[in-house]
Amino acid sequence: MDINPTKDITLLIFIIFPGIISMQIYRLIMPAKDINWSNSIIEGFFYGFLNLILSLPLTIPVYTSTVKNIWGQWSLLLISFLLLPMIWPFILSKIFNSKKISSKLNIPFPTSWDYFFNKREPLFILIHLKNGGLIGGYYGDNSYTTAYPNDGEIYLEAVYKVNKEGTFGKPIDETKGLLIRKDQYSYIELFSIPKQ
Repeated sequence: MDINPTKDITLLIFIIFPGIISMQIYRLIMPAKDINWSNSIIEGFFYGFLNLILSLPLTIPVYTSTVKNIWGQWSLLLISFLLLPMIWPFILSKIFNSKKISSKLNIPFPTSWDYFFNKREPLFILIHLKNGGLIGGYYGDNSYTTAYPNDGEIYLEAVYKVNKEGTFGKPIDETKGLLIRKDQYSYIELFSIPKQ
C-alpha cells in the first residue's frame, strides 16, 4: 500500500473541517459548553464523517468524474464540505426542540437557565433585587437573556408596576424595557401569561 502523506492529510482535513464547522454553528444556535480543543479533533472527525456519509450523493459524481464541468465539481464540493455542515446544526436543533423528541431525550443544555429560556416562551418575570426591591416585567419576542457561560443577564421589553406583595399592575408609561445583571438580583419568579 502506497502512503501519500499530503493526500492523507488533505483527506483528513476534508473530514475534520466540516465537522468543526458544524460544531461551531451548533454552539451559536444552541447554548453549549465551550469547545475543549483537546477533544475537538475527535468530535470534528465524528461529525465530519457523518457529513461525508450524508453528502455522498453529491461527492460521488465528483470523484467518479460524472460531472465533467470544473465549476460543477467545485460547486458540489462547496455544498458538501461547507454549506451542508452549516445546515445540519439547524436541522438538529429543530429536531431537539420538537416536543416529541425533547420529551423523550435529555438534551444536554449546560444550565437550567439555558434550557428554560431556549424555549422563548412569553411570560411575566418578577425580579427580587438584592436590596429587597421588586421589579416586574414582560419577557416576550423582543426580550433577551444571555446564555452559558454568561447566563443571568436579562433584557425585558416592558416594565410593570409591582406592589410590595409582588402583584403586577399596569405597564410603566412609555417603557422601553429593562436591562439587569445577575449580580443585581437574588432570584426571579416566572409567571404564565393569563388566558383571556
